[in-house]
Amino acid sequence: MPYNFAINQSQKDRLFADIAIDTDKIVVPQIMVDNWQQTLDLLSELVDTPAALIMRVHQTDIEVFTSSRTQGNPYKKHDKDSLGHGLYCETVIKAGKELHIPNALKDKDWDKNPDIKLGMIAYCGLPLRWPDNSAFGTICMLDNKEHNYSQSFRSLLARFQNGIEANLVTLYQQAKLQLHNQELEQKVQQRTHELAELSSKLIKEIENRTSTETSLEYHKSYDPLTGLPNRINLINSLSTMLEEVNRKEKISVLYLGLRNFKSINDSYGYLIGDKILTILSQRLQHYADENTFIARIAGAEFVIIQAHKPSNNETNKLINKVLSCCNTPFGVADFVITIPSSMGIAQAPIDGIDAAILLQKAGAAMTISKADGSTHSFFNQDTQAALNLRYQLESHLVDALNKNELSLHYQPFINLKNQKVIGAEALLRWHNPILGNVTPDRFIALAERNGQIIDIGNFVLHTALAQAAKWCRELDQEFKIAINISPLQMRNPRFSEHIADLLTLYQLPPTALELEITEGMLMQDEHIAHNAIQKLQELGIRISLDDFGTGYSSLSYLQKYSFDTLKIDRCFINKLEENEQDRELTKAIIAIGKKLNLVVIAEGVETLEQDAFIRHEECDLGQGYLYGKPITAHEPPVSGLLSPLNNHYF
Repeated sequence: MPYNFAINQSQKDRLFADIAIDTDKIVVPQIMVDNWQQTLDLLSELVDTPAALIMRVHQTDIEVFTSSRTQGNPYKKHDKDSLGHGLYCETVIKAGKELHIPNALKDKDWDKNPDIKLGMIAYCGLPLRWPDNSAFGTICMLDNKEHNYSQSFRSLLARFQNGIEANLVTLYQQAKLQLHNQELEQKVQQRTHELAELSSKLIKEIENRTSTETSLEYHKSYDPLTGLPNRINLINSLSTMLEEVNRKEKISVLYLGLRNFKSINDSYGYLIGDKILTILSQRLQHYADENTFIARIAGAEFVIIQAHKPSNNETNKLINKVLSCCNTPFGVADFVITIPSSMGIAQAPIDGIDAAILLQKAGAAMTISKADGSTHSFFNQDTQAALNLRYQLESHLVDALNKNELSLHYQPFINLKNQKVIGAEALLRWHNPILGNVTPDRFIALAERNGQIIDIGNFVLHTALAQAAKWCRELDQEFKIAINISPLQMRNPRFSEHIADLLTLYQLPPTALELEITEGMLMQDEHIAHNAIQKLQELGIRISLDDFGTGYSSLSYLQKYSFDTLKIDRCFINKLEENEQDRELTKAIIAIGKKLNLVVIAEGVETLEQDAFIRHEECDLGQGYLYGKPITAHEPPVSGLLSPLNNHYF
């Protein structure tokens, strides 16, 4: 509680009865500003929010007084904005109480407030007041994505509010003492009393600061949600264990990750997700002892390290205990939720004796476990080979674009009613002199991780649109080109304008372009995807949902978004002849597309039987080796009636 609320009302009246101080003229000393700066930096780091601010209000405007030095923070010190426009902080000052907005875009009272223009859609702030109850400003946290600030984080913000208001009491007292210096010469007793109160307050401030610093020190080493040690604490503890371990002992590092945890948060809410993580941490802590250390290092990822005898039985016992914690259903509220998990194991000394390297190897083994669907995987030569291959791919991918190693192939779309070529899908290919032909599924994810996907995506757009424009001129008719888009490209707020500029550059109508997106892209950020799709369709560009039926929420995406085209994934097509279930599912998907007035494409068609089936079900378009393999653009497409047996029409 701030100092001015800690004293009773009669003391407050006596202290400030004859004071008329213009608080707007009180200067905050640099040493105090520096302390506030450190407080904001620590707050932003602990809460994992890009902006933490102290705002100061003036007669006609409000000023960024101190701003956290964090990446992605758009607020600069001394930035000002006029009052009267419904700013977050202005509302906090007027109401005199906390304001918490997890997502302004979803709140009709806040979806047009001025702070959104800087991208800040999440907000939590508290008022800061002088001892005379006049407004100094606010202390607040902001985020450029939805952020439901937990109660522990809001309590931490309140503690910082108390500390800063204690500073304001000090400044106010100093201003008062300076103003009344002459009078105080004649009022020694009153001055002594005030100085005694100030001394008491300063002692309390020191005590509060010490308590806050202790709390911050705790949060540096421990996860605030579960109370488990964090990554820094883990590395330090593992390093100590590696130094002290007996040569006859083994240290196992288990890297545990819950699969598809984002879907839990999306389906049940973040409170349920946090409760599941808390329950799991409590289960794991039952096995903690002097030889076993447990930490939460990120999101839904935990690490368990244990020093034990060099017996495989000991390792297997630990693995089974951890898997049992995960496999037991989580009863939260009225829900019973089961979450699959993956685990990677690295061991010292066989896999290394450096803490960071062991953690990296255990994480790599966990990634392998996720990929092959197993419950756990040990780091081994195959895992190392996979890591080496990834590093090799990354090193060559860096220069692939500059060395002209990337190219496009084109696979036609066939109108199943008249067997005419109506367009093609642009498919990215990479040929490296050392690695040979590298398939997209091996390098696209790497390009997204290292940021190259933007340049590569621009290369694909320019090349494909230029080629489509050339074919349109040669055929003297419209030709549709389909291009796959990365989630990182969609996140660019100017993506739709960029596409419009490219269509103008290559003199193509918007209807000649179809952008293919996957369900994985929609899962990453539904708000961004929705806005991007809407802007693109307003331009006249068609949007296709690729690989339909392979994700977790296919039907829900058809409800949420406006698509033009539905692509049936090849996994349903390639077993049509022998699998009744795939035939029924394909029928259902085509029927759904027809009901929603979508163009339906079946991809991966390779046999006449498959072609006959989708044609009978009135599928609109076909794509696959039966109609034509992906080839370079050296051969122009031909129009007219085509035989499914002719693979050279394109």
